[in-house]
Amino acid sequence: MNKHVLLYVVVFFIYQSILYPQSAMVNKDIIKYTEIPQENIFVHHNTSLLFTGEYLYYRVYCINSKVNNLSDISKIAYLELIGEDKKTVFKHKIRLENGLGQGDFFVPVNIESGNYKLIGYTEWMKNVKGDHFFQSDISIINPYQSNQKSIRAEVNELGEYITNIQIAQKEKKGEASSRNTVTGLVLMTSQKKFTKREKVSLQLKKTGNTAMSGNYSLSVRKEDTIETPTMHTTGTYSSLFKNGNTKRKTGDSKINIPELRGALISGKVTVKKSGVVAANKKVAISIPGKEYGLKIATTNEEGIFYFNVDKEYIETNAFVQVLGNKEQYRITLNKAISPDYTNLKFNKFKITPAMKDMIVERSVYNQIRNGYFSVKPDTLEPVKKIHPFYEKKGMVYNLDDYTRFPTIRETLIEIVDNAWIKKNKNGEYTFQVRAYNPTYDDYGILPLVIIDGVLLQDHDDIVEYNAKKVQKIHLLRDRYFLGSQIFQGVIDIETIDGEYYTSIMKEGVFTIELPKPLPVKRYYREHYNEISKSTTDHIPDFRHQLLWMPNIKLNEEEMTIDFFTSDNTGNYEICLEGFTKEGKPISIKETILVE
Repeated sequence: MNKHVLLYVVVFFIYQSILYPQSAMVNKDIIKYTEIPQENIFVHHNTSLLFTGEYLYYRVYCINSKVNNLSDISKIAYLELIGEDKKTVFKHKIRLENGLGQGDFFVPVNIESGNYKLIGYTEWMKNVKGDHFFQSDISIINPYQSNQKSIRAEVNELGEYITNIQIAQKEKKGEASSRNTVTGLVLMTSQKKFTKREKVSLQLKKTGNTAMSGNYSLSVRKEDTIETPTMHTTGTYSSLFKNGNTKRKTGDSKINIPELRGALISGKVTVKKSGVVAANKKVAISIPGKEYGLKIATTNEEGIFYFNVDKEYIETNAFVQVLGNKEQYRITLNKAISPDYTNLKFNKFKITPAMKDMIVERSVYNQIRNGYFSVKPDTLEPVKKIHPFYEKKGMVYNLDDYTRFPTIRETLIEIVDNAWIKKNKNGEYTFQVRAYNPTYDDYGILPLVIIDGVLLQDHDDIVEYNAKKVQKIHLLRDRYFLGSQIFQGVIDIETIDGEYYTSIMKEGVFTIELPKPLPVKRYYREHYNEISKSTTDHIPDFRHQLLWMPNIKLNEEEMTIDFFTSDNTGNYEICLEGFTKEGKPISIKETILVE
C-alpha cells in the first residue's frame, strides 16, 4: 500500500474511534500507531538576545521524521516562551500550511530580564516520550527594571566578574565573512561594505547541478557585540530529536491525535444533578460573527466530544451547548496541556558593567524606532473569506428592500415566504420551514435557526425581537444535515451590528475562550528612493533588524532581494535557513559591514 494512503487510513481509523461513541479508545484501536510518521519542529528565529521593545521573529518548519521533508500531518503548531521558573510567557498557536508557519512576539516592558527557552511542538509530537520538542535559548534584557539579579554577573574574591561572556570587539572591524554550510547555493552581496541608508542587492544563486528549489527564511540583523546563546540551524536541530518516531510513551492507552485539519477543541458533558457522564449527546459549537463557524459533534461513551476548527475565524469566543434540554447538562472543556518541561536546562547569560554603553545605546535606538512605528507599520495578510455552508442556495431577504415591520414574527408573516412561527403544545414558539416537496415527517423536524452565527435552540428568544435591527434573513428550504443532526431547512438571521451574540446569557449555553492562530503578517521593508525623497527620509532610522522574510520560495536558479541599511553602524549577519523540496537542510550565513 502507498505510504501516504496508509498514513491517512491509519489516522482516519484512530480519528473515528475518538470522535464516535461506538468506539472506545483502547490499546487495540491504536495498534498501528507506529505506522504513522512522527514529526519534528525546527524554528528559525531572528536572534537569541532580545531587549524590551524588540521583536522576536520566527519561521516554523514542521518535518515528517520518516521522510525528512515538510510534514502534511499537523495543521497547527504551538510555540511557547518558558522562563526559568517553568512559567509560560506566551503561547502561540500557529497555523501550518504544508508544514510551514510564521509568527512574532513583541517583548513588553513587564517581562523580566532573564534566560528563557523557546519551545516548539505539535499535538502529535506529544506522544513521544522524553523532551520531544524543539528548544532554543533566548536571553532577554529589560533595561527598565531595577532588579537585574537574574542576569547580573557575580564578582569573585579578586573583583573579577564570573562569566564566560566576553566583549566581542568586532564592531566596525573586518571584512564581510562567509559561513556557508552547504554547497550548491550561495549568498552574494553587491559589495562588502555599505554606507548608511544604502541599497543592498542580495543574490541567492544556485551553483552546480543540485536542485535548490525549496522553502527558506531570511534574516538580516546587526551582530551583537557580546557573546549570545547559540541558535540551532537546519543542520543542527535534528540533534534535539533522538527518540525517532516509534518510542511512544509507555503505559498510555490514549494518544494525542494529530490536528489534521485544524485546531481540535474537546470537552466533557455530564448531567448536572448526578455528575454522570452524558454519552451519545449532540453538542453544538458556534463561532459567532458575520463569517461564522458552526459544528455539531456527538459525545462518546465517556461523555467526551471533539470539534475540528478547520477554518480561520475572527472572534476569540465561542458558544457551546447540548442540543435538547441543554439546562440539564454541564460542559467542561479540556485544557491544552503543554509538554513536560521538568528537564529543561537554561543558558546562563550574564551582563557586566562593561556592557553598559551597549545596553544604553540599544535601548535608546529601540525607543526611537518604536516611536515611529505608526508610519512604518507591518500589515496583516487578508483572512480567507468563510462562505456560508448553504452558499448560493435558498433565498436572501434584505429587509431594507421591503417595508419594515416591528418584530421578527411579523416579518416572517409579511415578507418571508415558506417560513412561519408556530406555538407548540407547551406554549413555546418554534420556527417552521416548508420543504420543496413536504411530507408528514417534515413537519416534525425543526429548522436550524442561526442569529449572527450562533445556533438558537430557544426560538422564543427572537420571536418579538426588533426587526429594525436585522439586516438580512437567509432561508434554505432543503433538509440540512449538520454532523449527525437533521434540520428541516435553515433560517439564518444577520443583524445590522452583527453582535446579537454579545447579549446571550442563557443557562446551558457556555461561553468558551477560543485562542486564535496568529495572523500572517507582511513585514514592513524600508525603502529610500535614490531619485526623489522618500516620505520616511526625515525619520531617524536605527533599525537593528534590516530585513525579515519568513516565506521565500525558491523555484528559479537565481533570486535578487533588495533592502536598505539603517543609521545603525556595525557588522550585520545575513542568515538563510530552510529546506529544499527534497528535504535537504540549507543554512547559509554572510556578514556585511555598515559604516
